Amino acid sequence: QPAAIRVLVVDDHTLFRRGLISLLSGDARFEVVGEAGDANEAHQRALATQPDVILLDNHMPGVNGVDALAGFKALAPQARVLMLTVSEDERDLAAALRGGARGYLLKTMDSEMLASAIQRTMAGESVVSPEMTSKLVSAFQALIFLSKKEIRVCRSRT
Repeated sequence: QPAAIRVLVVDDHTLFRRGLISLLSGDARFEVVGEAGDANEAHQRALATQPDVILLDNHMPGVNGVDALAGFKALAPQARVLMLTVSEDERDLAAALRGGARGYLLKTMDSEMLASAIQRTMAGESVVSPEMTSKLVSAFQALIFLSKKEIRVCRSRT
């Protein structure tokens, strides 16, 4: 049996965080190594526990999840960060993926989908909630459009 995936849970809503910890702790595939209610505490826990996966909420008081991503890269470089959020905003999705998150999951997903997403992330995949796929494509297309526009602007200046 492979070693349990070590998970750090970061969410400012205590009830949600504790429910998630309870859910994961009841599954032998996972070991919850820590929890945090804000980004600063999360950075300390990541450094101390060196988790495999960080489940990270985006909208938290103080520093939001996307802005905390760089700190996790520095403090626990092997950790794979999965955003676990209520935000269906394509700008949040794009910012999270640009910032280094390995996935973007909505809190509305069921427990088995979450477990599968964590395992797939450990296997090297990137995971995005199905509801966010079309928004991911839109964000990517907007990025391509902006790049082409920038290229035209640069060419017109020469």
